[in-house]
Amino acid sequence: MIFKNINNDNGISEVVGVILITAIVVVASVVVYTAFNVYNLEQPVLANIDIESVNTSNQEVVLVHRGGDSFDVSEISIFISVNGETLDYNLIELPAGSTTGFSGFLGGVLKKPSGATSSYGHDNFWDPGDTGDFNIAGTNNPNLHSGDLLKVTIYHRPTGAIISSPERRV
Repeated sequence: MIFKNINNDNGISEVVGVILITAIVVVASVVVYTAFNVYNLEQPVLANIDIESVNTSNQEVVLVHRGGDSFDVSEISIFISVNGETLDYNLIELPAGSTTGFSGFLGGVLKKPSGATSSYGHDNFWDPGDTGDFNIAGTNNPNLHSGDLLKVTIYHRPTGAIISSPERRV
């Protein structure tokens, strides 16, 4: 009996190449899918918040949403500075029933300007046209005086972006 030795591996190398390319495409697809789903990026909030009024006798600051995106008040922090000096206490976690250094804010900082029967009659979303107010307590330092420059920075915690930072000479 005679055995013939055949050295033809051409068909095998094509099959192995197709399998390798398919595996590379599958792995690359999984990596791209994971990258986009793990890092679910929040869209930044774009809103025009302005200081509507300041009353130095009771340290009340009224903010108004002039336009742009609506946003949930529980996702923001408000930092206040007077003449470039940040207050000792700021509105970090909203809404809150009471916060050191502040008084008289309405279950958060929002109230509907008209049509609301109660100061707590809001949905916790700051929509265009809504106002928000708070009083800086006398224990907070520095207090507002006539001629001071007030700056209110509204920071959106989920995106790490500043929504608005209006200034006003009192």
